[in-house]
Formats: sequence, structure tokens, C-alpha cells
Amino acid sequence: MDLTGYLSISGNKITITAFLALSPLLFSAGINAAIVINEVDYDQPGKDSAEFIELFNNGNRTTSLDGYKLDLINGSNSSIYRTIDLSGFNMNAGGYFVICSDTTQVANCNFDFTNKTGWIQNGAPDALALYDNQQHVVDSLSYEGDLLPFTEEASVIVKDSNSIITDLSRLPNGADSNINSVNFDLGCITPGTANIAGTGNCSAARVSAVPVPAAIWLLGSGLAGFIGIGYKKRKVNKTVKS
Repeated sequence: MDLTGYLSISGNKITITAFLALSPLLFSAGINAAIVINEVDYDQPGKDSAEFIELFNNGNRTTSLDGYKLDLINGSNSSIYRTIDLSGFNMNAGGYFVICSDTTQVANCNFDFTNKTGWIQNGAPDALALYDNQQHVVDSLSYEGDLLPFTEEASVIVKDSNSIITDLSRLPNGADSNINSVNFDLGCITPGTANIAGTGNCSAARVSAVPVPAAIWLLGSGLAGFIGIGYKKRKVNKTVKS
């Protein structure tokens, strides 16, 4: 790589040592994707058979989940009652990762890691903690009360329901201010797609966005078609009048 352009500031040369000291600041942003706990449905009407946890990649590049894990913490004694190893999976930039126990009950499930129902405790309080491959807590959520150190300033004010279809969702989708009470609210169930405020089941199959060049081509094709139709109509009208 030619570093000449980086070694001049306002025409004054700086040393390689100074450049190397600055380089972490220049290139650290965006290197590690920010994976967050984005949506959690831990309680459903009747039997809890459609539980899921959704992660979201807020970063600008694909991230390997090798070495990542998700701990589920029991609020009664602050002990881990379940650990989910996420190794072997990748998350695309702006992508979702859904963890469930039954793919027939949860749309867009990427990892059906168990055949058990009721695998997420229903709170009062309980917590989730996401660890990266260096075993640092990158995100956490306590619900139905404070469970330190997983609360992130203040626990979620609302709670999941066993009488209506709803869950805990980051709203707006993926927003993370590191304050759980601000970032989470009741949401419509949307595993694998963007979160929606409200209640009910809004599950849908993932829809791939049309790339920009293709979208432009489709728009151009559509306009060309309309122009062609208009030209044919004018031609027919002219023939009739003749």
C-alpha cells in the first residue's frame, strides 16, 4: 500500500512512528461488527413452544460467530441456566440470526439448538448476555426487573405476555443506546426481519432487496415498456384517422 498520502498533513510531513500511532484511530471504526440482542419472545399464550432470540448485525461487514456464546441467566440466584454456543455461523452486515427450538413454530429460524419447549425462563427477573470470541460481554438484557450486571442502565419497562402475541423488540430496529428501558418495547413478532411496534404475529419470509443496478434496470425497462405502448397507441390512432 502506498502510504504517501497518509504521511502529509497540511503539507507537513509526519513520521512513520506518528502514523502508526494514529493508525488504530484511523482504521478501528467498522472493523468489528456490533452484534446486538434485537428481539426476544420468551412467553406465549398457552404452552411456550415458539420461543426465540434474534440477534442483529449493526456493523458494516460479515462477522463470524465462532467463539461467540449466549448465556441465559436465572434471576433467582444469578446463575447461568443455559449456554448457547454460536460457533460455526456467520452474520452478514445488516443481517439477522434467529435461535429457536422449533422451525415449524418460528419463521426464519437459523439455529434450532434444542428440542425442548420453555427453554427461556419467564423472568421476574431473568437475563441474557451475549459474549464475543474474547469472552467480552457485547450486549445484555435483563427483563421483568433489574439483574446486575446485565441491566444496561435500566431494565425493560414492559414485559412479554402469556395472553397476547407480542415480544420484546428493539425499536427502532437495531437501535442501541446501551439503555435497555429506552431501546426495548413491545413489538409484533418478526423473527428474521425488521422489528415492528405493536402486537400480533407479523412473521414473514426474508425478502432479498433488489440490488441498485438491477432496480435501475427494472425501472428503465418499465419506462421503456410504457413508452413503447404509448407509441403503438399513437400509431394505431394515426392509422384509424387516415
